[in-house]
Amino acid sequence: MILQPQESSIVKLCLKDTRENISEIFFQPTISSHDIEIHPALHTVKNSCFPTVICNLCNTTIHFNKGQVFGEATPSFLLKTNENTNDNIVIENICGSPNNSTPMCNLITPSEDILKKRKDELSETDFKLEHLTSDQKQLLLDTLLDRSAAFSKSLKTIGCTDRLIPTFIFRSHNPIKTLPFEIPHAIQGTIKEELNELIEAGLIHRNISQWSSPMVLVKKKQNPTNPHKPASYRMALDLRLLNTILENSTYPLPKIPTLINEISKYPFYTTIDFCKAYWQILLPEEMQDVLTFTTPFGTFANRRLVFGLKTAASIFQALVDLLINELKLSGTTDIYAYQDDIVIGDHSFQEMHNKIRSVLDILIKYNLTLSPEKRVFFKSTIDYLGFNISHNKI
Repeated sequence: MILQPQESSIVKLCLKDTRENISEIFFQPTISSHDIEIHPALHTVKNSCFPTVICNLCNTTIHFNKGQVFGEATPSFLLKTNENTNDNIVIENICGSPNNSTPMCNLITPSEDILKKRKDELSETDFKLEHLTSDQKQLLLDTLLDRSAAFSKSLKTIGCTDRLIPTFIFRSHNPIKTLPFEIPHAIQGTIKEELNELIEAGLIHRNISQWSSPMVLVKKKQNPTNPHKPASYRMALDLRLLNTILENSTYPLPKIPTLINEISKYPFYTTIDFCKAYWQILLPEEMQDVLTFTTPFGTFANRRLVFGLKTAASIFQALVDLLINELKLSGTTDIYAYQDDIVIGDHSFQEMHNKIRSVLDILIKYNLTLSPEKRVFFKSTIDYLGFNISHNKI
């Protein structure tokens, strides 16, 4: 297949494993090229194939070979539409009310309660520092624990920033409204609990809107160490219709080859990762209304940026770039990021320690939090964006 410069084309992709009779899949692109744009979305599968749009963003022709892998497809638990949904449906065990009350919405200035919870969640065992000398380990550990406000391990304590308020442009202002999909009785209790948890964390609230997109369930990957464990699901939004009227973002993502080559010039690395990255960006109120989603248990509005919105990746990249540029202005350099994955490079432990401290401080300043589980400190080799990187080696 050939894509001409700046051309978009509807392409039929085929599933590699056709043993299961799959009718709906959640497609997540994995192809790593800044010149190609493919959006994650839910798709209907027919004869083991589904259509998607691929855009050539560069000024040269792109050739795709037969058998090219574009991404991963996960079966979605997406059943028939509930045609009998009405406003009188009885909701059980879901807290909250049809207003915008927020039990625990930790905005730009987190409450003392939130800060205490972040501190209580964190422990020395969250950071694997055995490869460091005893002095290095103690110095870095003191820095990390003293800045516990930069870490979170639960939905109730993740950050929420207004450092960047995203804007959205729609081709049409006619509201898109859909009916909810049914949820099997066996897992309704679990879904209600998850909705309840999101409400308590201030991430969603009950809402009545002219807009609504359906909630769907995506099957999580089975743990190979426990193959007999019952299947579990994560909630997602089917934003395909909304994305059709949302203008593309012009903000670029970093070119991965350029980024990898730049990172490989350092002998030592630290990598850190945001906790629930998109959920840390506060949405303007009007967009919260647009991103209302519908379930058999009622309709809910998202307070934060959501996965599946086609401009979400560009929005988060813009936020991270703002932080990196602010650090550069204050003299802290050698920091790189692709989405929520941050890399710090340097030539000595002391300089690396100073940069880690500066990064944590700016995250605290804007109420952004990292996952303590997803981190590597002062290592000579890292795995990043699918590449194994060491000094001058990829």
